[in-house]
Amino acid sequence: MASSEPRDLEQVVRDGLSTLVFGFGYRVGIVDGFIKIEQPCTAEELAQKVGMKRRYIEEWLSCLAAAGIVRVHDGDRFSLPYDEAKLRLQGHVAGALPTLSESMPLLEQVIRTDGPRGYKYTEPFLKFVEGFSTPASIENWVKASLVPVLQLKEGDQFTLLDLGCGYGNHARRVAQVYPKSSVYGVDMDKISIDRANEGMQKDGLKNVQFLCNMGGNLPSDWTEKFDFVIINQVLHDAPGVDAILKEVKRVMKSDGFGAAYDPPVSSYPKNQVNDKWAQQALPFSFFSCLPMSLSDPTETGDGLGVGWGYENRKAKIEQHGFHVVPCGDIDINTVQDRIVFKK
Repeated sequence: MASSEPRDLEQVVRDGLSTLVFGFGYRVGIVDGFIKIEQPCTAEELAQKVGMKRRYIEEWLSCLAAAGIVRVHDGDRFSLPYDEAKLRLQGHVAGALPTLSESMPLLEQVIRTDGPRGYKYTEPFLKFVEGFSTPASIENWVKASLVPVLQLKEGDQFTLLDLGCGYGNHARRVAQVYPKSSVYGVDMDKISIDRANEGMQKDGLKNVQFLCNMGGNLPSDWTEKFDFVIINQVLHDAPGVDAILKEVKRVMKSDGFGAAYDPPVSSYPKNQVNDKWAQQALPFSFFSCLPMSLSDPTETGDGLGVGWGYENRKAKIEQHGFHVVPCGDIDINTVQDRIVFKK
């Protein structure tokens, strides 16, 4: 039996075109100018505000008015009826279209049966992802997603490993909030670790250190070292999940906790239908996460991606002898972005 009635394909394509126009406007500063100008405004006023040609601004406004995003008022005046936070977040997300399109030649190669298995993250994609790591978003993540995990153990003096730390933004913030603790960040990408160390020195932090290392091959003297192991947006695109989880089990203290954060998408296609998280996260996976998980030169990557999903991820963690535990009000069998576990 079919999952649901199909959407209007013509409208889907039209919406995609409108998203591209909106994302361009955010990228070049039209949306920012719209936020700052008194609304409703004329195309000429907006053009002067952003320092761009009036005729192009008129066409941009017409594109988004046709899509129902820009509101048209009497006297050919226009407004953008959304709050600033939503405009900035969705403007950034819309900017993914040209970013992901740059990977299309690579994807055309790896999708072929006789092509390479995958490819690593591209520099434009890493830059795009970095755009989500604003001070406000990191602070919100620490308070809403990490603090409930840290509260599973008493006190504010602990050792924490951020496995797959990227540029180290989250690890540095944890070190700032918990100055009595020791924070370690590990990532296999040297450029990311270099950036992390630059940030550490700029912040003057003494309780955080970064190491360029494979997650599946951590230092031998780290056995039973960490109270908490954080795996933030890593497992679904990691080339070697089994090796990573094996090491997590070794370096975690007997009374420690691990927390894996990934997009809250089900493993089952029927549950993905009309799900907003699946609709947003799976395209990123198709162009970046899935190829990354297959990029291991040893050709042993699992090819997981976002479509691997919550249920399969939870089962994989349990296969390694961990016990998934509740953290917060959500039942552990409900699809969510966080899986907390212990030995």
